[in-house]
Amino acid sequence: MIKGLYTAASSMGVLEKKSNIRANNLANSNTTGFKKSGTVTSSFPEMLLERIEAGRNSEEIGEISTGAFLERSFKDMRQGDLQRTNNKLDLAIQGEGFFTIETEAGIRYSRDGNFTINNNSELVTQSGNPVLDINGERIQLIADEDFSIDQNGVLRFNNGLQGSQIALVNFENSAELIQQGDNLYLEVEESNGSIASEAVLAQGYLETSNVKIVEEMVQMIKTSRHYESNQKVITTMDESLSKVINEVGKA
Repeated sequence: MIKGLYTAASSMGVLEKKSNIRANNLANSNTTGFKKSGTVTSSFPEMLLERIEAGRNSEEIGEISTGAFLERSFKDMRQGDLQRTNNKLDLAIQGEGFFTIETEAGIRYSRDGNFTINNNSELVTQSGNPVLDINGERIQLIADEDFSIDQNGVLRFNNGLQGSQIALVNFENSAELIQQGDNLYLEVEESNGSIASEAVLAQGYLETSNVKIVEEMVQMIKTSRHYESNQKVITTMDESLSKVINEVGKA
């Protein structure tokens, strides 16, 4: 009976973590370029039970589960839908790839193409972090000069001049990127970054989050119900243990 308490409690721990991850997905359902998280659950090794009696060989009874744990979480990197904005500073990546962003903490990567221009006529994120070109330099715009960005990320001005080419980086294992605040990702050794040669840029569009609100809500409700079921199991076992100790024990 005590083992059942531990099993139910471990399940509640897993469900609480799942609920937090789904809540974060829902909270970012309208965040440009956001990628939802999922979870992988595993069970602890099963225990083999045997009955041992004096003067007799042990007799195998069976196996018992010892509960579950959250093995890991992962990023679902599938592309979100493209939303037309008609803003020439909005860029959406079609296919695999990330923008290269310069931050105070170092180089970071993002799918969020909701850009703007700072006081130095540089292309920056909404937080003011510069967007980099293929040479690792900040992208400079010409003041009061109209421009366009082609599908390869090349900046072209109406006066005939050609500007920088926006750097797009692809990762062999993009799910290994570490997600940080401000919709940014940190590269790790396992991610294996390279130039995203097959990615296509769409000017005047933004990539929406790949979170499906209805799907996430359904899963959130299921998680809550499973959590409540485990609560009832623990309450029932607690009441049974109380009777064993206070009533059966007295007899």
